[in-house]
Amino acid sequence: MVYASVLILTIQHINLFNSFIRLTNALLVGMPIEELKSKIFHWLNEPKWLNRLTLYFALGAVIIAALNIVFSYLNFLHTDVDSARYLLSALVQSEAAIVALVVTLSLVAVQLAAQSYSARVIEVFRRTPDLWILMGIYGIAIFYGLGVLKMIENPLVGRVSNLEWHIAFSYYLGVFAFAALVPYIWNTLNLLRPSTVINMLAERITTNKILAALKNEKTDGKSYFISTIDIEKDPNLPIIDIVRSALMKYDYETVRYGLRAITTRTNSIFEKEILNEEQKEKLAKLFISHLIKVGKLAACKADEYSTIEVIYNLHVYGEMAAERKFEGVLHWAVFSLGELGKEAAKQKLERATFGVVHDMTILGMKAYEQGSEDATREAAGSLKNILTIAEQQNLIKVIPQAERYYKEMNEALNKLKKKRLSEWASLP
Repeated sequence: MVYASVLILTIQHINLFNSFIRLTNALLVGMPIEELKSKIFHWLNEPKWLNRLTLYFALGAVIIAALNIVFSYLNFLHTDVDSARYLLSALVQSEAAIVALVVTLSLVAVQLAAQSYSARVIEVFRRTPDLWILMGIYGIAIFYGLGVLKMIENPLVGRVSNLEWHIAFSYYLGVFAFAALVPYIWNTLNLLRPSTVINMLAERITTNKILAALKNEKTDGKSYFISTIDIEKDPNLPIIDIVRSALMKYDYETVRYGLRAITTRTNSIFEKEILNEEQKEKLAKLFISHLIKVGKLAACKADEYSTIEVIYNLHVYGEMAAERKFEGVLHWAVFSLGELGKEAAKQKLERATFGVVHDMTILGMKAYEQGSEDATREAAGSLKNILTIAEQQNLIKVIPQAERYYKEMNEALNKLKKKRLSEWASLP
């Protein structure tokens, strides 16, 4: 009979929650219920202080309210003093043991993540609010229980405690503390996934942080070549470290996810933030310099899949530069593709070499259409160098395409030269 009553109360609370969801759905201009639930749970699951505090507060409120109803219904609010003292003592000891175990295992998880990815990911775990919130919950539960233990006095009549509400609330806090382990463990396991760590690190890639890392950047007039970077301030390096670590382990999915996270974040910065031309070129060239280092490492390890992924991202940057008419960035992207193509050809990576030849020709033609003689010349020269290495390495599938593309780029370069000569000749 008791279990049936508890089941009925639980069903009533579930129906009340569903009614609340439907009401909220009606207020939100007809948004489907499933979509609304998905958005709420997704928001609560984001590792941010406001989101996680809301989640734990809601969990605590539901648990305390439900337990209060159950305790009142089952008449559990009358407790013997000795029984309450023993129960509270055991509860406080178990909470202290659990929080010590949780902290220890959390530090082990951080150490494993640092060994697997990079020491820089420790900052991600330090900024994650779940551990600090959980420690706060257990601290409140433990010290509240100790306070109630201190206040318990034997009444003069009936040996019934005069602190019933405080004792019951200590039990509620204990149950809430145990229940809080579920979202904490879920979030910790989620943090051990490379994609989660990469997403959190990508959010820290901002214009101000990148420009702060490039304060000592040296220039040679027309083009910017990154010579001095404040490593501690560069927000790209933690993701690059993860990508390099994954590259050494042939973890292709992590390599792909990390590189595309940086590329996506960069494009978002260019689209949404107001930057001058010099700042845009600095940002793009910094990202490209990171990519070319990863690409050369992948090519040296004969990792064709990762090399192709770097080529794809370099092509994306080149397309972005051509679309926004960043001549210096376009030149730098073509140059980087050429360097990567030569390394891929030396390692006999035919697919990667072919990808470089194809993408470089596309970028070179865009440079020709925009009248960028430097980038066009760079594309033609790089194609010639790659063709020479391909012939030496006998890359049969690459040679015909490289010859055709080199011929096209050379013709485009000659047209630009003739156009320049005619412009100079027409000058007074």
